[in-house]
This record gives sequence, structure tokens and C-alpha cells, in this order.
Amino acid sequence: MRRVGHTAVSLVMALGAATSVAALDVTPPTTISAQAAAELQALDPSRDPTLGGLSYADAFQALSEGTAEAVAAALQQFPATVETSTIDGADHLLITPANLNPALKDHLLIHVHGGAHVFFSPESAQTSSLAAAQAVGVRILSVRYPLAWQAPFPASRDRVMAVYRELLTEYPSDQLAFYGDSAGGGLILSTLQQLQAEGLDMPAAAALLSPWTDVSGAGDSYTVMSGQDPIIDYPISLAAAAREYVGDLTLNDPGPSPIYGPIKPGLPPILLTTGTRDLFLSDAARLQRRLLDAQVPVDLIVYEGMWHVFQTSTALPESGVAWADMAGFLRKAWAR
Repeated sequence: MRRVGHTAVSLVMALGAATSVAALDVTPPTTISAQAAAELQALDPSRDPTLGGLSYADAFQALSEGTAEAVAAALQQFPATVETSTIDGADHLLITPANLNPALKDHLLIHVHGGAHVFFSPESAQTSSLAAAQAVGVRILSVRYPLAWQAPFPASRDRVMAVYRELLTEYPSDQLAFYGDSAGGGLILSTLQQLQAEGLDMPAAAALLSPWTDVSGAGDSYTVMSGQDPIIDYPISLAAAAREYVGDLTLNDPGPSPIYGPIKPGLPPILLTTGTRDLFLSDAARLQRRLLDAQVPVDLIVYEGMWHVFQTSTALPESGVAWADMAGFLRKAWAR
């Protein structure tokens, strides 16, 4: 794993300009913080730049521009050294938090970012990875994988698998763990299934934040939470991305939709987090049931009034609680 100097990197805090889709209009519950209530009213799932006619490639570029100020703010909030690490012909981000825990200096948390399989990168996902690195006190490798418009499934899983195989030459498997949000969470589950199929050593744990495990859009919360989750909505912002991701496969193929794949004993302990306003609440509930049936250790935490991947809104009190919960889960797994 080649490490190359410190780099300033970009951070995308939100999606692009609003479109003609009607803005979300909700009354925040009285059971969440004032900060969360204000953000809930300000967010809007129609802020997907492709709805204005941009291609995924152009939208990706637009989302990546003009973010130096946000990067500086994130690095000030979560001080860290950011380097590049080249594996499988791609440059990933290696993040070393200023508060690195000596007990975890030989451990590594592998981050697989979200973005509906069509947006974001290790650079623009640092709202998540910098916060996670500080919360856990561990180095994070944020994986750069092909987005769906660059190459459909299984290209992204192939990249994560290649990175994991390389890391196994440097780390014992029990010193590795995964975490990822949304599409990244689903991609981690698919990767764990593939690791199991190939007989490779499992990591110590996996933390899946609002994982997208069924890109077909099945599940009760896709209907109940439509228009209530301020970040995403299936027909507005996800259906087209899902079709891009699966390529020639069906939407319920067990590769891109791993909820339909094998869930068997031998998977590592898994943390599932979601919220009562998360469009993917059903993904987490269905996955928990299958993990329990397979006797795989699983923790499910549902946060009151929270929406899809609220953890990346790092100013919210609820976000700090959620990162602390993830940190506790991972430290416990590594202590076994």
C-alpha cells in the first residue's frame, strides 16, 4: 500500500440546486433537537442536479467544485492527516485522526462511501470519514470505487474486494473493520457475502449506516417515508440511479441488492443504524431479521425523528450520539 503526502481534498455538504420538484413540507417532531428540527425543514430530496438535465458525469463534477471552504471547516472540526494510498490502480484516502487511540494504532477501518452508486468520492465523503475517524480514534481508508455511470455492478464490489485482499497482506483480519453509509452499506454487505463465498477471513465487524440493500425499492418504508425523508426519495432520486447501477442485471439480483443474497452464519458482528424518518428503514429491519435468523450478531439502533444518513450533519447533537454509538460498537468488536 503506497502512501503519498498530505493533500487538501474536497467535501460536498449537500446536493445541487433545487429543481422544479416541490420542496418537502413537514412539521418537525417535538422529540428532536432544535438544530435537527431546523435542518429537517431546510433539506429537500429534489436537490438532485440530474433532475435539471445534467448527466451523472456532469453532476458529479458540479458537486465536486467549489468546496475548499467546506473541507477546511471539516478538517478544523475533525483534525486529521489525509494522505493517498494506491491499491488496485486507484488512489484511496488514508485518514489519520489527531486523536489516534494508541490501542488502535495497528487497526484500520475501511470506509465505503454512499451516494446512490452515482455520486461522491472519498474526497467529497469526508463529512462522514473525518467524523468517524475522530469518534473511533482509528485510521480510516476511504475506498475509491467506480461509480455506476463509469462501470455498473460488480465493478464497485470488485474494487472493494481487491482493496480488502491487499489489506489482508498487511493486517490480521481481526484488526480490520468496515463502515459505510447508504449505497456504501449495501456494497459492504455484498462484499461480505462475496468474502464468505470465496472463503476469505472476515473482518472483525461491519457498521452499516442506513444501508441501501434493496435497489428495487421494495419495502414498506419506501412508501410510508416517501415525502418524509428530506434527503432521498425513490422515484425522484433513486430509481434511475438503481437502473444505472445494475446494468444488465435485474433490480432484485442478489449482487446489487444483497438483501436477496445469502445471509449465513460466519458473517462478522454487524451494526445497523437508521431513523424513524429514513426511507431505508425497511432495508435495516429486513436485514436485521435475516441476520437474527442466521444467528449473526447484530445491533440495530433506530434514532427518533432522524432521516437518511443524518450522521453527516455533524452539527446536530443526534449526530454526535450516533458516531459515539458506532465507536462503541467497533471498539467492543476489536476487543473480543
